[in-house]
Amino acid sequence: MGRPAAAGVGVTGASYFLVLLTAAAGAGAPRADHEAFVDSLVDRRLVLLGGPLGEDDAAYVLRCGSPAEAQDVVAADPLVASGARTATVTRWDLVGVDLRLVDPDLVVDDG
Repeated sequence: MGRPAAAGVGVTGASYFLVLLTAAAGAGAPRADHEAFVDSLVDRRLVLLGGPLGEDDAAYVLRCGSPAEAQDVVAADPLVASGARTATVTRWDLVGVDLRLVDPDLVVDDG
């Protein structure tokens, strides 16, 4: 199995960014507006994958053109903007994805 020529960088020059959302003290459950926000990221083809980590935390992987763009996207997340979660954004030099291991029910394919 071959690896991409430039790890983490696609033909458009985009990079991947791992976003870790950590619950602030007394933050409560995730909000419905966060789910709508994530849906908008899917529609804009900015999020590769994501989901909850335990009870209160979460993570997602963005594909953005720059660290500044990734930071702007994360700042617009209602959980972050409200202070309910703090975000750590780290560039991730993704070296490959084995699509055979992805549950087909989780794949978004709008054609």
